[in-house]
Amino acid sequence: MKTMLDELTELIDAAMYKEITANAFYTAAQSRTEDAGARAMLQELAEEELGHLQKLKALKEKGFDRQDFHLEPVPNLRLSEYLASGDSLVGAGLNETLTFAIMREQQAIAFYAGFISILRDEAAKHLAEWLAQQELRHKLRLEILYDDLFYKEH
Repeated sequence: MKTMLDELTELIDAAMYKEITANAFYTAAQSRTEDAGARAMLQELAEEELGHLQKLKALKEKGFDRQDFHLEPVPNLRLSEYLASGDSLVGAGLNETLTFAIMREQQAIAFYAGFISILRDEAAKHLAEWLAQQELRHKLRLEILYDDLFYKEH
């Protein structure tokens, strides 16, 4: 039987892996667009993923302190419910790159939300909620950019 500490450690390890892959994705995606604003946002997102990784590493070393993981509501534009994305970014333009990124963030939200219902440890649940919220923040930024670029009248 797993201990509560095992749950938290496994969640941290899974989250660290996801942060590394998300950073790699956003770093690679920067070369897929000619739009300077989109490139800058993708760079910011890549850096934020590294920041999350550092926070998770520190958490693993020092232990969990709930105060370090404040939760606050984040709006959800729900564009991911209406967009379709390809399986690859090869040859993708800005529209496809943003759609792909939005869908990746939605998958990350679902990943962490799935943990919330199965974890027994309250600290691990709180961390999963915080991680889902961080992914929702990223998705919101991408959805706002997508909306500004492709749906607003210019």
